[in-house]
Amino acid sequence: MSGSVETGGGKPDAPPGTGPDAGRAPEPPAIDRAAALAEGAPGIPTQFIWWVLGVILVVSLGGLLAEHLFSSSGLNPTPATTTTAPNPVHTAPAGTPAPPAPDRSVDAPLASFMGLTAPGPRRATPFVLTDQHGQPVSVPAQQARVVVLTFFNAPCNDICPVLASEIQQADADLGARSGDVEFVTVNTDPSALAASAETPAVEGTGLGALPNWHMVTGPLTSLNPLWKAYGVSISLDTKTGLEAHNDVMDFLDPEGVVRYRATPFADESSTGTFTLAASSEARWAQGMANYAGRLVVP
Repeated sequence: MSGSVETGGGKPDAPPGTGPDAGRAPEPPAIDRAAALAEGAPGIPTQFIWWVLGVILVVSLGGLLAEHLFSSSGLNPTPATTTTAPNPVHTAPAGTPAPPAPDRSVDAPLASFMGLTAPGPRRATPFVLTDQHGQPVSVPAQQARVVVLTFFNAPCNDICPVLASEIQQADADLGARSGDVEFVTVNTDPSALAASAETPAVEGTGLGALPNWHMVTGPLTSLNPLWKAYGVSISLDTKTGLEAHNDVMDFLDPEGVVRYRATPFADESSTGTFTLAASSEARWAQGMANYAGRLVVP
């Protein structure tokens, strides 16, 4: 008989299209690790970088705005120190000898004793402020008069006592010419700006009795540029309330031109009291009368 012969123990033939691994999940493709390492770490997206920078900027601006609001409302106060810078320093030409140091001895030449210089004719910076009587005072003077311009504070706790004595003596030394001279003192204390005839500089020194002396003051917005224009540098310690400044004295002719500048001085004690020997006060007063008198128009 002819026909197919089964082989003992054999397996039936697999259907077409099937293999021994039929039914298993396909394996993932092999990873080329060497190539991946060669490519390096993936870069940070550019949009992410810009987003981070934007967040930092917003946070910074927010902090500054908050600090400004707190400071404005007094929650974060800052020291209220008022400081003005002196006039710009002009460099002398090469070879110009340095000015001699002032000789403060009573027997010294008057110009040296007063530290007097003639800076070259220049018009004084004009201003209008209020005096101790509440009246406006202008510099240059409305009437053609010589002006001796000084700077000290109304509480009179700086060089004021010394200058007050010198001004009174100078007015007496001028004699008949005192009617042609005005003594104008600008207040230098940013914490005491009110005009009053009862301030120590007026009531406690005797200067208030002089009809040709004026203690002038005004708002800080007016005084600050004025101090700067005349080379007066002022600082205020907000903790102690003490004010400090340099001392200058200008002599203006009747046309409002600065003709001389002097440097007042006094001796300061360890307690902050200013004094000067009577002989030095008298010498300074004579100098004030001398140089102011030179500017009086006959």
